[in-house]
Amino acid sequence: MSAAKSRKPFAYADREEVDEELPEYLDEEEQDKLIAQLKVQNEARNTIFKWIFLTLPLISAVAFLPSLLSASSIRARLISLLSISSMLYTAYNLFSLPNAKPTRKRMYTHKPPGPLLQYGPYLNGVSSLLIGLSAFIIDDRKMGHDGFRLLCLLPIVVFTITTSAGYTMRSVDIESLEKLKYPYKGA
Repeated sequence: MSAAKSRKPFAYADREEVDEELPEYLDEEEQDKLIAQLKVQNEARNTIFKWIFLTLPLISAVAFLPSLLSASSIRARLISLLSISSMLYTAYNLFSLPNAKPTRKRMYTHKPPGPLLQYGPYLNGVSSLLIGLSAFIIDDRKMGHDGFRLLCLLPIVVFTITTSAGYTMRSVDIESLEKLKYPYKGA
């Protein structure tokens, strides 16, 4: 029975190597350096993802240019113009996102966003949804080309993808690590 109590639990060899490399405790300076390094990495990663997802609405807006210029009906041109403006606002909204989640401290030190950033995403979501719903009532033969109905679904798809990507980018809150710091003075 005593042999069973003295046994160590199983651990993978890789995990033991990692545990040996990291110090058991970090002093305050090391904690600050680690948090600063994580902030820089998070901001760099968010910037890369922001530029990648920024291309999606811009390229999608170009898809509506032929129907805007060559459509025979006013309705098709109006839907194309509304779709292009929705895509451009989606790109603008994604571009204007802060790289970090606004904390309570930062919310009181900065002025609130303007009405374009505050209510614009809701209006853009509604207009994208209306464009998508119009795809079900449009007769493709009257709109100029066969794929216009499918093209009308593009704004709501792009809006959903970029909004969820923006939410994911802001959901990582490195500043909350400041609360988790423990007082440990180095030698």
